[in-house]
Amino acid sequence: MRSDAQLAFVPLGAPLSLVGATGASFASAVIDLLGEGVGMAPANIIGTASVFGTDFGIGDDRPLLNVVVGTGLVTSDSATLNVAFQLAADSGASGNYQPGTWQTVVETSAMTAAQCPANTRIARFDWPPAFPENLQPRYARLLFTTPSGTQFSAGTIASALVTPARDDQSNRLAARNYAVA
Repeated sequence: MRSDAQLAFVPLGAPLSLVGATGASFASAVIDLLGEGVGMAPANIIGTASVFGTDFGIGDDRPLLNVVVGTGLVTSDSATLNVAFQLAADSGASGNYQPGTWQTVVETSAMTAAQCPANTRIARFDWPPAFPENLQPRYARLLFTTPSGTQFSAGTIASALVTPARDDQSNRLAARNYAVA
């Protein structure tokens, strides 16, 4: 898998803990699609737009998202985990170039702790198109959420990366059709 360090929601070697208060949400790092960084004014904008915005989810060469559990999830109260991919427009100069309202574009269903042991890929999907259609996002993040009244006593996200192409082995989990004598 190839990845750029600036395209990491959760970088390798810096896991995101999912242990917290009941019903907590854990946000990943924010990726600035412009590359300047959150809070930085765009250096150049071509055209009449006052803020930068783009949609990486259209076209043939869309990036891929890959989220992997580090420490397996443990709960005593049936906590589940939902992973949401969110986009936000730039708030512009009046908002100090911070992310505006986060819009969930795609999410997983609720996953149990049993579905999230160590080193398991829990989310893998193409970068989705922005929604609603008129959203021109500058910022992207992942939001990991547990339901109200539940929590994890252990668990981390080892990595959440953007990659240019899927290179995993397609038969990695296939049943073996031979026996060793």
